[in-house]
Amino acid sequence: ESQRKLQSVRERFRRLPHQSLLLWLYECWFAGADVDVLLDSSEAKQLGPLSRDVAIDRGLGRRKGTHSLWKRLVGSVRAAYAADELLVRRDGWSSRLEGVQYLTELCVADVLFGNTRNSWCLDDLDRAWCTWDMWQALRESAPPLYAEALASIPWNWNLKVLKLKAFIWDYKLKPSSLPQDSFSYVETQPGERAASSDDPCTICHEELGRNSCELECGHEFHRECIRRWLQGHSSTCPICRDFAVLPADISAHSSSRYKARPWKRSGF
Repeated sequence: ESQRKLQSVRERFRRLPHQSLLLWLYECWFAGADVDVLLDSSEAKQLGPLSRDVAIDRGLGRRKGTHSLWKRLVGSVRAAYAADELLVRRDGWSSRLEGVQYLTELCVADVLFGNTRNSWCLDDLDRAWCTWDMWQALRESAPPLYAEALASIPWNWNLKVLKLKAFIWDYKLKPSSLPQDSFSYVETQPGERAASSDDPCTICHEELGRNSCELECGHEFHRECIRRWLQGHSSTCPICRDFAVLPADISAHSSSRYKARPWKRSGF
């Protein structure tokens, strides 16, 4: 039973080759490492190359007692590295996916290592605020049209990282469409911001094509990617965290495009 449990943890949480450690940590948290994965020291030592980083993997079993995988990951990462060793400052990013990923890295680094109120968000990374330093780093690395869009948003103490991610992801690169209200674009109707066939699925990062599913929040994914995500990882949209469930009568091999229905709306 213990070996089956460990194998399940490896399959769910093993870091992908070349994936940044900060993005991997966020995905571990989002996939439930803080909720339903409890490990004692002996079990944690048997996980093997979970992070593909020797220092982090060796540190997972150092903490005595039974703790969540998330607490073990955080403790091991903090013991092995400093923030500037993990966070690679980007000179620029060219797509909305890269922009959201960079903002995620900035956020996780601040939560784990920063001396800000984001240290309170260790158990809920999506509650984090966008600090002035994060805001400056994001704007300075943004391509011109995204930089122009971000310039329309007045930074303030209560600006949430999650809302800024949604703004970047939903913004279309059309200067004439830049809204006067800094976040009015995020609140447009789903049909107005639906992904095109050339957009990537944010779960697998491959182009969407025709085999897609659009959630009620307007974000679109491969049908099988979002099915596995909602059924095996989380009941929320991977981008904006609105809650959604798939219709029970939709076949996995259905050729028609469909929408998932929301059962609860999250608020910023």
